[in-house]
Amino acid sequence: MFNPTTAIAAVILGICSSGVLASDDYTQHVHPFVGTEGAIPGSSLGGGNMFPGVALPFGAVKIGIDTSVVDLPQGGISSANSGYTPRGNSTGFSLIHISGTGGQPKYGVVSQMPLVGSIQAQGINVANNMTYLTNRTNESASVGYFRTTFDTGVTTELTASRHAGILRYHFPAAASTIKSSSNITIEADTSSVTGTSSASNTTAGTQAHVLVDLAHALPSGGGGFIAQKYVKGELHVASDYSGYSGSAYYDLGWNQGQAWQIFFCGNFSVPASVAWTFFTPYNFLVPPATAPTLSPYYDIYASDSLAIGALFTWEHNSALQLESRVGVSFLSEEKACQFVRTEVPWKQTFNETMQAVKDAWNTEILSSITVPKENGAINNTLLGLLYTHLYGSALMPTDRTGENPGWQSAEPYYDDWYTIWDIFRCTTTFYHMVFTDRYVGMLRSLIDTWRHDGYMPDGRSGNENGRTQGGSDSDNVFADAYARGLGKVSTINWHDAYSAMLTNAEQVPKRNMDFNAWDGGTKEGRNALPDWKQYGYITTNYSRSISKGVEYAQNDFGLYVVAKGLGEKSDAKKYLKRSENWKNFWNSDATADLTTAGLGVYTGFFGSRAANGSFDQSVNVTNCGGCTWGDLTYEALIWEYSFTVPHDIEALIQKMGGTVAFEARLDASFVNGLSAGSGASNTAGTCVIPPIGSCSSDPKGRALFNPGNEPSFATPFLYNYIPGKQYKSVEKTRYIVNTYYTLQNDGIPGNQDAGAMATWLLWNLIGLYPISSQPIFLVTAPFFKALDIRLGTTNPTSPASKSNMYLKIRAPKLSQQNIYVQGLNVNGKKISRSYLLHDEIANGATVIFDMGPQPSAWDLEVPPSFLSGDFTV
Repeated sequence: MFNPTTAIAAVILGICSSGVLASDDYTQHVHPFVGTEGAIPGSSLGGGNMFPGVALPFGAVKIGIDTSVVDLPQGGISSANSGYTPRGNSTGFSLIHISGTGGQPKYGVVSQMPLVGSIQAQGINVANNMTYLTNRTNESASVGYFRTTFDTGVTTELTASRHAGILRYHFPAAASTIKSSSNITIEADTSSVTGTSSASNTTAGTQAHVLVDLAHALPSGGGGFIAQKYVKGELHVASDYSGYSGSAYYDLGWNQGQAWQIFFCGNFSVPASVAWTFFTPYNFLVPPATAPTLSPYYDIYASDSLAIGALFTWEHNSALQLESRVGVSFLSEEKACQFVRTEVPWKQTFNETMQAVKDAWNTEILSSITVPKENGAINNTLLGLLYTHLYGSALMPTDRTGENPGWQSAEPYYDDWYTIWDIFRCTTTFYHMVFTDRYVGMLRSLIDTWRHDGYMPDGRSGNENGRTQGGSDSDNVFADAYARGLGKVSTINWHDAYSAMLTNAEQVPKRNMDFNAWDGGTKEGRNALPDWKQYGYITTNYSRSISKGVEYAQNDFGLYVVAKGLGEKSDAKKYLKRSENWKNFWNSDATADLTTAGLGVYTGFFGSRAANGSFDQSVNVTNCGGCTWGDLTYEALIWEYSFTVPHDIEALIQKMGGTVAFEARLDASFVNGLSAGSGASNTAGTCVIPPIGSCSSDPKGRALFNPGNEPSFATPFLYNYIPGKQYKSVEKTRYIVNTYYTLQNDGIPGNQDAGAMATWLLWNLIGLYPISSQPIFLVTAPFFKALDIRLGTTNPTSPASKSNMYLKIRAPKLSQQNIYVQGLNVNGKKISRSYLLHDEIANGATVIFDMGPQPSAWDLEVPPSFLSGDFTV
């Protein structure tokens, strides 16, 4: 059961402990390992799946370690989405990753693996990473830097630029061997690679190797229908063994996309003593049992399921430090090599590159929120949460402007929308306010994708749309941007944006086949439009019929917002009407009986409806099975989705029986032990899948509200829609923050999801929360006495880092006892609303929270809804 006293005590620790103010180097407060672990110690399952390697803000290169979790309790190899798992052996380092996502992995390509000693004596098959994967220790990560040490004694350090990575290897003078068997064949002079063929006569510790394996990619669970795979490639080794270049194709993976090509160009600080190439038959599900022949061929090409790679070897008698600098491009080898020359030239040291990464993060991202001196004594944990999650908010999507292989355009280009389903709820509004110029570029990129690919994405990776989870949620993104003022930005072609939204709303996409969703239709657009138009709801002829319908209503509200702004009156009326279709899903007879938990019976929920209009009365609103692609709802319970009508909360309250019943249902949402969750990878809490009620004593026991998944994001703020109850939003959100967000490796309650969890926390630290597609913020209470948020909204096309406009949050009375809002003052004006208008703060403002020790019914005016008359044509 939620305990306000516990929540208040937790907040005390975040306010009153002594500490120091942040210096100009905000990177010192970023903890890259936060969110790399799940509820099971050592496992990433159910954790943030955060990428702890090195990248610039929204950088194309994300260089990091790749690990194997086979035969470890990680929940399957599909949990290594960022390449990193807390436990598990390493299979190398690669340059392309994503961060914080769920689902099947994508990328983990353009790799190197350092090896030592006799390849032959250790039984290493260079085409089978299971023969050389290596345990690692002594890992360290900070902004711009990652280090790990393998059991072989090799220490590897990483840093990066926007399109290139640096790998610095420290090979020991005497290396350890791993295995002793012989299964490798070497052509020509073998002495420089393996010594003699007998393990007893090898000269261990005199050879350092770097393996370049084009077939290397992050492995996936889920079988061959989903797992990404290498297709073909080519490789060119420099005649003096100083480097290499080439390209490779890969397909499938998370978005189930078609084959895409990446080019690479790598150099070494010291030319190798010798280099070899190899090829072998390739089966992405079964590693080769026979080792390939190493050959002195330096320009090779392979297709038809032939994997290729190269082995570079250095003879050394003492410890060897070696650097490799590798550039990647989606356009050409020449451009990949150019990135090495211009972004990480040899005259620029490793440490200088690392400092450049830190400077970029400080300038563009981390300095956007600062803690002024008037805050007084602060807590380093709060600083860590603030800056760690500012960092996590800006790793995705990937800025590949100038690197678009699909079409030529002067527009910005962003890939790895992973996914808009996750980020439309509060992340894109954060981008809007804080990284405004970036956000304008992202919007232009989405429009340009529609121009050339036919649809805006809900998910996109590897330069192809894929993995639409519910509705066409780019509609919500554009509606939110328009409602909050970007409709005035001339660099955004709003007529094209609206045309792209109309495509989503009216054109049935081709139905791609998807082994996760029995009805397919997961690439783009809204595949259930035929039902939506005919019935005003979605029948069980389509997967995820309830959650899709809930989102389609929000999507159509988004079209209403933009149509109204552009003067399209007939369209505005049409889509406003369609946005009320959520009511057609409402089953007034559906119940949830929680009397055994000491609660009541709750009536009225979204329901599963047939074409003849009948509801399936057997549906359990508190148990969704797996909440998977083929179920009635996706990644959340029907109970959770029944709160997700942000554009029409007043009508929703009436459907639930009025404000008293609505409040009681909200209260029940936060009682521990009432839910089995929505799948292990999407459910916060340490309690193993339980019978209902058995987790009630666990402080992280599973409630119907799920802090680890996006459909529940707005639920704890909905008390603001009940007059005088804003204090409960404060209680619930503080409890969630203090229970589920820490600076430990498991300190995120679910997949970070491209910054979704990060920005949810950031809004809570600020004391506001945006409602998508509406120009309002719900008021909670800040975690700092003073906080300055730099706004880039005044001139949305200029770098936000150069803005001098700030939103100043002040709560001078905030203390151990004073966590409740007593009143609000905005720019010198006292208000009694539980929400702020976007225009009140977007161009700079001072918001003063009057704080006190007891709840206060200061909030007389609730946020707008349909029935309040605020959304009319």
